[in-house]
Amino acid sequence: MSPAASLNGSYHASCASDEEESSFLKRIRLLHWVRLGLAFLALAISVSIIACEAVPYRHYRNTSSYEAVGLYLWPLNLDLRPTIAVLACGSVITFLSLFFIVIALLPSPHSHIRRVNMAAVATSASGFITALVGLIFAIHLPGSSYPDNFSDVETLDSWTCKWKVSHDLPSGFSSDNLTVSPAPAQFARDCSATYAAFILLGFLIGLEIIMGVAAGLGTWLELSVAKQRGQDQYHLEKIETTFKYNR
Repeated sequence: MSPAASLNGSYHASCASDEEESSFLKRIRLLHWVRLGLAFLALAISVSIIACEAVPYRHYRNTSSYEAVGLYLWPLNLDLRPTIAVLACGSVITFLSLFFIVIALLPSPHSHIRRVNMAAVATSASGFITALVGLIFAIHLPGSSYPDNFSDVETLDSWTCKWKVSHDLPSGFSSDNLTVSPAPAQFARDCSATYAAFILLGFLIGLEIIMGVAAGLGTWLELSVAKQRGQDQYHLEKIETTFKYNR
């Protein structure tokens, strides 16, 4: 049975009015496709974050060994933890998005509204916390340490973007007897890629907030209709009891 059929089917035996049931099913079906679209968008953004951040990281791994032959492209105070944090954040949210998509599209002979609602709440909350922690870690760099004679640390983003300025200037440009050397190969690309990953991570936080609102709305609709069903069931049992007593 298709996911749409699972959502269209009866949630459980209910005495709620047909009009209320129909309104509930229409809203939950629309919400289902909205959340599914948000999950696919989060998946695309998280994969893009991994792709953007992996390129500079691979460049670093491939060129860091040049120090053995006296070619130093990277500073001694380079901190790779922000890059690792962003890559881990993108990987976790990719997994969470795939998990929700599978749950939402999984065929079922019965309605699985509650299961999808629970999955939406869990993945949106986990995704928001993961993205927020990744962004804070990339900015704040808690517990950062650096070698002697250095006052701070460099990241792949800060270091490559410093060289991007010289990449944009003509070769051999000089000012006040200071000659600007051209940037190392691919540093301008690495700067743009790390910056794009950072911006996408910010978008991902906003997207997870929207997903959380949609998840909360689905849960609220479920609880509201469950309460109404309980009230209708109570009235029905009261009527049946009165009818039996009058007989």
